[in-house]
Amino acid sequence: MFELDRRLFLKGAGAAAVTPIIGSLATLHHPAHAATQGGSIVIGVPESFGSLDPFRRIGRLDYNAVINILDTLVTYGADSIPAPGLAESWERSDDLTWRFQLRPDVVSTDGTPMDAEAVKFSFDKIREGNFASQFARIESVDVISPTEFEIKTTESFPTLLVELAQQYASMISPAAFEAAGDGFGRMPIGSGPFKIDSLEPNSELVMSRNENWWGRDADGNALPYLDSVTWRVLPDNETAALALQTGEIDFLYSLPTALAPSMMGNSDITVSSAPTYGWQYMFFHCEQPPFDNVHVRRAVQLAIDRQAIADAVSFGTAIPCLGPITPSSWAYDADNPGGGFVGSAPDLDAARAELAEAGMEDGFAFTMIHPTFPELSAMAQALQAQLAEIGIEVTLEGKEIGAVLDNLFASDFTGLLIDWSGRIDEALVFGSFFRSDGGNNFGKFADPALDEVIDKAATAPTIEERAALYQEAEAMVMQGSPLAWVLVPSEIKAMSSNVTGFVNQGDLRLRAWTITRSES
Repeated sequence: MFELDRRLFLKGAGAAAVTPIIGSLATLHHPAHAATQGGSIVIGVPESFGSLDPFRRIGRLDYNAVINILDTLVTYGADSIPAPGLAESWERSDDLTWRFQLRPDVVSTDGTPMDAEAVKFSFDKIREGNFASQFARIESVDVISPTEFEIKTTESFPTLLVELAQQYASMISPAAFEAAGDGFGRMPIGSGPFKIDSLEPNSELVMSRNENWWGRDADGNALPYLDSVTWRVLPDNETAALALQTGEIDFLYSLPTALAPSMMGNSDITVSSAPTYGWQYMFFHCEQPPFDNVHVRRAVQLAIDRQAIADAVSFGTAIPCLGPITPSSWAYDADNPGGGFVGSAPDLDAARAELAEAGMEDGFAFTMIHPTFPELSAMAQALQAQLAEIGIEVTLEGKEIGAVLDNLFASDFTGLLIDWSGRIDEALVFGSFFRSDGGNNFGKFADPALDEVIDKAATAPTIEERAALYQEAEAMVMQGSPLAWVLVPSEIKAMSSNVTGFVNQGDLRLRAWTITRSES
């Protein structure tokens, strides 16, 4: 069985994030379906969990755990529009002042009240973490009452709601954090839909239902439906696929594209696919040779045959990525994606001209680090062969994803191939990856003129102005080429046919609280 989910995030949704005055919003109701209360599922995942500290740089699988155990003030519905989370309503009284009303009587799973004091404590930790720059415009967080607090900003911050929905803006139990100290990232505690029962590295993570969670479906039924969720580490793709087919597991977090056709033909399995906001791409270290030379970076960009890689590696499930703004975004310019710098096919003459401009007509050599996941390994090999056509010799260094992330977070690489899940608002993309002080700017790219355009785009009053400014910023990014974009992947997951309720929003997040499993 095959399901194709497409996001409903249109221009109107983007506008909702930047409207100058935002009134109270109704309680978020998750779509109801023929749900079975209780039961459990086992989810197969390709790697072990690392740190679950939401305020640090963590891996994609780690933040999938985080969103199931910690709440954020704002969340998203299936339409990707900001919606109430812990904050049941808010208003923007002027350009610099936001007031939030919390849900009453919410407690963390350790019994600590999730009140305005806990929110203020969480903000203190957020601003000590790796993503503090995302909230640099916040001047103060002031407690008004146990259920009310106010955020004051130094300048207009129209994308605040979008930032507050990210995992690095999670709300935590102050008591648990103080008690755990440096160990908080192993067993974080908050007020989310689940709580951690156990975490065994390289084996499994077990969560159980938070009986007191505030979430409800559209019919008023308490969420989550499931009593427990086990995330089991199955690094071998064939083994994981067989485990799903035999019923050892109920859900496959990431279905390799090569296995998708066979799974789609199995009536006992549902395959869910959705286009993502993200990329498969290569980081350049822009402060180290040879990629400290912009012409070298451009040469690599221009030499990539993206369509050939899409055909050979993704089996038709991905499309060429021509720049940081993907077709799913409200800021995408279909007539001139990426400012027209690259296309689906390579331009080898232009690539060689860039090498000549850099004084490297005969090419050069570098090492590309990449995860050992089959698709990214195959992509690395394809890039190696394609770059050889213009005299660039690539040595491939495959590593487990944890080791790759260690290199990435330490900016310890020359070239590094990886993928990213993307974000629904371009402020989170450009501010994080391409601003000089961005939290994901691991290649140390810096362009003060680009910083100015990014800042203007984040604070522009209308969605049309923001889109135009982000397209201008995208063209500047492509000229600077801090990354080499390859493909826009699809999010493909597989599950037993008796598992229902999963909503594929294309953001690589598995929200287990809407899932149910029948015994039949």
